[in-house]
Amino acid sequence: MLLLGVAFLSACASQRPPEGGPPDTEAPFIEETYPANETVRFDGGEVSLRFNEYVQRQSFVDAVHISPLPEEQPEYEWSGKEVTIVFPDTLLADRTYVITVGTKVKDQHAGNPMLGTFHLAFSTGDSLDTGRFSGLVLDEKPSGITILAYLLTPEIADTLDPSTDRPDYAVQTGDDGSFHFYNVAPGNYRVFAIRDRSNDLKYNVESEEIGIPNRDITAGDSLSPDAHLRFLIAKEDTTRPSVQRIEALSARTVRVKFNETLYPQPLPLTWLRIRDTMTVTDVPVIAALAPPGERYAWDLYTQTELSGGPYSLELDSLRDGDFNMILLPDSGLVFPGSAIPDTTAPTLLRRFPTNRARTVPPDSSFWVVFDSPMSPGCSVQLTDSSGNAVPVDLHWSSADELRIEHSLLQDEAVYTLCLDLTSLRDTVSGISTGDSTECISFTTGLQDRFGTVSGTVTSEDSSATVRIRLQGTGKTDVSMEAAADATRTFQFIRVPEGSYILDAYQDNDNNGRFFPGTANPFRPPEPFGILRDTIRVRARWETNGITIPIR
Repeated sequence: MLLLGVAFLSACASQRPPEGGPPDTEAPFIEETYPANETVRFDGGEVSLRFNEYVQRQSFVDAVHISPLPEEQPEYEWSGKEVTIVFPDTLLADRTYVITVGTKVKDQHAGNPMLGTFHLAFSTGDSLDTGRFSGLVLDEKPSGITILAYLLTPEIADTLDPSTDRPDYAVQTGDDGSFHFYNVAPGNYRVFAIRDRSNDLKYNVESEEIGIPNRDITAGDSLSPDAHLRFLIAKEDTTRPSVQRIEALSARTVRVKFNETLYPQPLPLTWLRIRDTMTVTDVPVIAALAPPGERYAWDLYTQTELSGGPYSLELDSLRDGDFNMILLPDSGLVFPGSAIPDTTAPTLLRRFPTNRARTVPPDSSFWVVFDSPMSPGCSVQLTDSSGNAVPVDLHWSSADELRIEHSLLQDEAVYTLCLDLTSLRDTVSGISTGDSTECISFTTGLQDRFGTVSGTVTSEDSSATVRIRLQGTGKTDVSMEAAADATRTFQFIRVPEGSYILDAYQDNDNNGRFFPGTANPFRPPEPFGILRDTIRVRARWETNGITIPIR
């Protein structure tokens, strides 16, 4: 009896996770199945999977996908480390079934996830489908992304909507973001990548991120390089922007408040029209500036004064970052004018360098930003510590920003930059910024504390504009952007020491922003490329030979 009791206790103890000892870092995996993989002429109604260790049962339910989807939800029966999938209905005849178990499965003891998606294929007919394709999700958290594949037919090619249509196949990405489809029916597929928080195999717009494919793909018998997809996932905004408020602040300034950021920026003046509804004449807009402290607002400055009105505002083709066109009311945008004269002096909002700044790059451009559109004429003087003048070249990059270019300055030297405020005048009112000269002093840093990054991009369209983005990682918060030249080469100069990631995209619409695509209607993203490995930039050193393929 004693020995029997010991044996019973030992058996019970084996059902629990071990206590103490080294940390459990082993990932769960499926070590045996019934039926075996690639079984044909299967006529059963149950499939069993046995893990190497105990797993969290709900994590399995969240991670398992069956293709084609049964009409009724299967049941799951557990016995220790083994789970049996029970199909309520008879499986379809002459069909290949694929059961995938994704990386959301976690073991019971330490919560370690599966390292990759498991595939089990079997057929109720005499042969298996052999179509296959693969891909990669490029994201900061690429593991566990759900990949939805839809077999295209002429009836659904133009109407396919992942928010409502059920996929034909589904898998999950592994730790590195890779995914693979095996034993799918031959044909053309449209594939989406979603962060399926609701676990319903549907894309929930504006609450889940989605990756749009750059093309449809053909599943064949072999895994060719063309059968490889890449995804960037992002939140999709389908709400059209709108105007919240319009008011005339003065006789020549109209403030328009939107509900979100609009593009292109700056707002093209030819897309903004103010019209006197009484005389049916246009009042030209000479500048559009984003006022400080106001979110999503723009101040429109008119060439002539407005009277009491009423006036209408017409906006052409403005859109948000997801290419949703602005929604305008049927009644139009009508507002009263104002007779209040513009008498406020312009204000200097920000500048570079600031007073007493240190380690200013010796070859950097200086700039000054105002809160009003400014007249071109101005007087600026740059001198060294001995009072010697340094030649400067002045130009207005926009109505409110003055750029100050200069020759290469000395390392670790003190300079003085003076602005004649009386010469800096508002275009609208003619009022000067001040009645004196304002001077600041700053100290330059060492020019050789920076490195250079250079390389090439490859793309099928040799004529399209390609933009490259360099983003610091960790403590390096530097962000730079450059356009490749005609030979598809690029260079970043004066890059601080640190680690960086590089990506590039083909700017087909020349708006300076990456277009991630849309699911419905289907519009593929702009071609892109990402350098998956970080690069290390060292001072006085050029990191070169980088190649970023774009497709």
